[in-house]
Amino acid sequence: MNTLNERIKKVRKALDLTQQEFADKLSIKRNTVATYETGKSNPSDAAVILICKTFNVSETWLRTGEGEMFRALSRDQE
Repeated sequence: MNTLNERIKKVRKALDLTQQEFADKLSIKRNTVATYETGKSNPSDAAVILICKTFNVSETWLRTGEGEMFRALSRDQE
C-alpha cells in the first residue's frame, strides 16, 4: 500500500463499507470514490481532511502511509 488511492480503498475496506456507503457518509458521489480508488483522480485537500475527520483516520497515514491508519480515540470519543 503505497499510494493515496490504495490507502483510501484500504480505509473503506477496513470499515467494511461499500463505495456507496463510503460516499454517502462523505456526502459525495459513489463515482467520485471509484475515481479516487482507481487513481483516475486525486482527492482535494478538503476531501482528504473530510475522510480523516469522518472516519477518524490519521492524515499522515492517509497522505504518506506512515504510522497507524486510525487515530487513537480519546475517552470522550469512544
